Amino acid sequence: MAGRETDVPRSWSLRSRWAAIGAAVAVGLGGGVVHFVGAAPGPTSSFVSITPVRILDTRDPTNVGLSGPFVSAASQDLHVTGTIATTNGSQIVVPDAATGVSLNVTAVQASANGFVAVRPADAPGVPLTSNLNVLAGEIVPNAVTVQLPTSGVDAGTIEITFDAYGTTGPTTDILIDIVGYYVAGGAGPPGARGLSAWDVIPSGQTITGNATLDGHASDVSDWAFSVALPGRAPVPLADNTVNFASDGAAIDDDTTCTGTAAAPTAPPGKVCLYRTAISSNTVNLEGLALLHVAGSGFRIYWAANAAGDTYVHVSWAYTAP
Repeated sequence: MAGRETDVPRSWSLRSRWAAIGAAVAVGLGGGVVHFVGAAPGPTSSFVSITPVRILDTRDPTNVGLSGPFVSAASQDLHVTGTIATTNGSQIVVPDAATGVSLNVTAVQASANGFVAVRPADAPGVPLTSNLNVLAGEIVPNAVTVQLPTSGVDAGTIEITFDAYGTTGPTTDILIDIVGYYVAGGAGPPGARGLSAWDVIPSGQTITGNATLDGHASDVSDWAFSVALPGRAPVPLADNTVNFASDGAAIDDDTTCTGTAAAPTAPPGKVCLYRTAISSNTVNLEGLALLHVAGSGFRIYWAANAAGDTYVHVSWAYTAP
């Protein structure tokens, strides 16, 4: 059917005609070390992964973090450490001492071609590099890692710029999800080796991740997103082994999914999905079907009978039998 995403074997990335989609998989990660290059040399830092949290959505009527849209080529600063506004209310997502952040940045329906630059707020001059190359009318996501100033008036702050290649006036909305942050310090003891896309998940091992569907109302076909699992699962997945946790909102509530959105779990042989966010005008999860599942991953789709843009975010867990 036109507009429906096709599966991408052995890949962590998700693509959809109308959606900016991201999925992350973490399996027993050890301490990583990174050196930042930015406005000023940064300290050796270790990475801390988190469940993604949306800290910027300039679309009306959301306007979380900053009011939008961004106008070419006016930069805006966004504070990301300490207590900040999120789509789930004010909370601490990144500690004050963080030296950098890992982000999913999405430009939504720019009125002209251009680029988005994200950099430390204390970077001098105008941006000379881009993190996203934006096409007019499209939804363009990308992963971005940016150093954070740790002192002065710009501490914990990033600068965001949309530039329509020097033309003033064009606009774009911008979304930002924080997926992790860096803190000063070297690596800790080595952790268990993470699974690659070529590995088979060992029996009893649990992997977790997150998936987001951000859809546009003008797509009249079914909307879908897929999540690939490492290698080939020991047994094929089926409709009765890929279910939402019991919350009274989905047609396939599964009481054996006893984790939470922040700490997803699953019994052996199952994928458990935990709803973390949903837009107010999205169709009820009773209209969301878990079909098109296979041994290489799982897929979620619903019929596009909602009015306006829709947003659904889930965390998930899978335990190999």
